[in-house]
Amino acid sequence: MLKTEELYKTALEEKKSILAKKTALYERSLAAAYDAEPQLRDIDFRLSALGAKIAITALSGNKAEFEKIQNEMTCLTEKKRSIISKFKIPEIVYDCEKCKDTGYIDGRLCSCIKEKIKEIAINELSADMPIKESRFDNFNLNYYQNIDNTEGANPQKRMTAILKLCREYADNFNPKSSKNLLFMGDSGLGKTHLTLAVVSEIIKKGYNVIYGSAYNLFSMIENEHFSSIKGDSYENMLECDLLVIDDLGTEFVTAFTQSVLYGLVNSRILSGRPTIINTNLTMADIEKRYSPRISSRFIGNYTAKKFIGADIRQIKALEKQ
Repeated sequence: MLKTEELYKTALEEKKSILAKKTALYERSLAAAYDAEPQLRDIDFRLSALGAKIAITALSGNKAEFEKIQNEMTCLTEKKRSIISKFKIPEIVYDCEKCKDTGYIDGRLCSCIKEKIKEIAINELSADMPIKESRFDNFNLNYYQNIDNTEGANPQKRMTAILKLCREYADNFNPKSSKNLLFMGDSGLGKTHLTLAVVSEIIKKGYNVIYGSAYNLFSMIENEHFSSIKGDSYENMLECDLLVIDDLGTEFVTAFTQSVLYGLVNSRILSGRPTIINTNLTMADIEKRYSPRISSRFIGNYTAKKFIGADIRQIKALEKQ
């Protein structure tokens, strides 16, 4: 996941590149018009000379002469516009009229840069995760049976409630007050789908989200920690608006990864920053695999939801046969 400053840099570079292409196309078309109509250069030369002259005249206080030069410049400008219009040169169409695609308004970043950052972040996530396919509107509750299981729980009713929770979480997300979520349950029950749907909606609101599997996130931190090339992955995970750790329990557990997990979980709890964690493990598994203090943090500071039902991946695979 790109760092925040890298996202801004990438967004500005993309805007700059697109503007450069549009400007180059316009200038090539304009150059062709100048080659075909030499008088355009004569007009430019005359306008330049009048521009210098009008400045001097303004200082002299000769109002009549000033107005005369001003009128001549207006006529020449109109003549130039009339000649150029014959060549049907398309004007530059800006994606953002407010900043003319520069990314800045009066030295401050334009809102279009924030929109571009959302787009880049979503596309980056989409490269590894099916974020565009994982939406709230295509989460199919019909894959969950509407009958009580052996434990007396109804999968469809349970998942309807969890879907509602996720929608409300995304709609009302606040990086300073939203709760931590722990999604538990076997593989293929929709944990990743719903989490990605939440992530997508929150990114669209302009918040900074770091999403990754436990294996990838912990490997990134470990590589930077033991490498001569230092990075800021751990700090970014501590400080982002929302941290999502997917597939906790699939990584190779070491004393280092245990320490990293505890550090991330505990520090974000203390700073009030929300975290979402997906796992196939039970709470007893978490306590045994990591430590009682980590499971204690989950129990005391996370809203845990258990996904139930049949493996949707298997159901979909059978449907294709």
